[in-house]
Amino acid sequence: MYFTSDKGKLNAIYFPLTANPAGYHHLLLAECVLRQFPQTELIVFLLSNGLHPDPLKNQHIPQAAIRLQILRSALSDWSVPEKSIAAQIAEESGTKLKLQQTNSAVSNYELSYQRPLRLAEHIKNLSGTEKVAIIVGADLIERMLNPKIFTKSDLMTIAQSSHLLVAPRNDSKIEPMLELLKQRSEVALTTTLITPSVLPQKLHKYLLISSTLIRRAAQAGHSLNAFLPAGAAKYILLSSMYELQNKSFAEPEPQLNEFELRCFELKKELNKAVKKLQKLLDQRAAKKLPHRFAVVETSTGGQITVELTSSSGASEHFLEGRILYCNEVQKQFLRQSSPDISSVSKQHAEKLARQLLDSTTADWTLSETGMAGPPSAERRSQKNGQCHLVLALSPGVKYKYLELNPFFTRNEHQLLFAIEALKWAEKVLNNQQEITK
Repeated sequence: MYFTSDKGKLNAIYFPLTANPAGYHHLLLAECVLRQFPQTELIVFLLSNGLHPDPLKNQHIPQAAIRLQILRSALSDWSVPEKSIAAQIAEESGTKLKLQQTNSAVSNYELSYQRPLRLAEHIKNLSGTEKVAIIVGADLIERMLNPKIFTKSDLMTIAQSSHLLVAPRNDSKIEPMLELLKQRSEVALTTTLITPSVLPQKLHKYLLISSTLIRRAAQAGHSLNAFLPAGAAKYILLSSMYELQNKSFAEPEPQLNEFELRCFELKKELNKAVKKLQKLLDQRAAKKLPHRFAVVETSTGGQITVELTSSSGASEHFLEGRILYCNEVQKQFLRQSSPDISSVSKQHAEKLARQLLDSTTADWTLSETGMAGPPSAERRSQKNGQCHLVLALSPGVKYKYLELNPFFTRNEHQLLFAIEALKWAEKVLNNQQEITK
């Protein structure tokens, strides 16, 4: 597909996006495409007017002028190492980013419409004698299976006039979805999977960012420099544009923003995990089986202990919770003068669990150690979202490793670590015939 500019016709690829807000994940997809298809001369970002054609989506979206400013700022800073983590990593890897202001453009023609514009309409407007190349997400392919979102006519237009470049997602299997779509609608799409392997390895994790995660991070007060270039990150934080934004007009708790609503949901899940564990321990106690336990927390910041002590009847089983948040206190607890292993490791979690088991009358102990919160520009750790769980029993120890999306907020990581720890402990104990100290 060709795009007409003051340089004549350019071989162009189009990228429709809401940009709420634009982030490294969007720009990295464009970077992937330029590397995977070197004949591409121009990436055209098609900015949405914010009126979503999907009836299942009903979000409050900032004004187009604001989203446009953030996108343009992000593109301007994208390849500047002083303003972009992606550019820093590329430079350290001995390469340069290909996406530049000279081979990218932002189209705002959709802003002239006062109604939702469907993907099929975009394709009709853009296609000529050749199929138009469009960057889409795997989630869009999944939504094509829903006839309430994509009509048969839409799918026929997309199949006949476009070549979809599909951004992969770990939890989405593209080929089975395409085959199912073909069976249901008798439509065969022309697709190519975008391959992140063309990027330096250290940039891959930044594809895990989403606009939702950026909004939650802003609402949680995190620095956004790990999510998008410096100028755009600063604009979002200074304008507080997402501070009071609701997830949806249809949400039952409209006073909660996206981050608060997410934490509210996770806390309900944590409470459910506590009750399930407590029910098992009640059963063990009734059978005269060992059931008393203690917990040592580091990265969860006391989430497990707080939820346990808030549950009626927990004192029948729960003896104590140690919250060892900083490394210095952890060393004192382990009676170490200096750390001989990483504080975020299986070995460290095992030492914590064993030490607590030896120092209490508990039948078993649970420890966790991890790194909560997203990466920062100052500290590009590879351990964000990782957590090590150890259950110390008299016969030995059990171990589990967690690796979550590194760009979740600190509170989300803490709550998810706590939920997984309790669910896992309940599963281990349920399979344990008898615990003796």
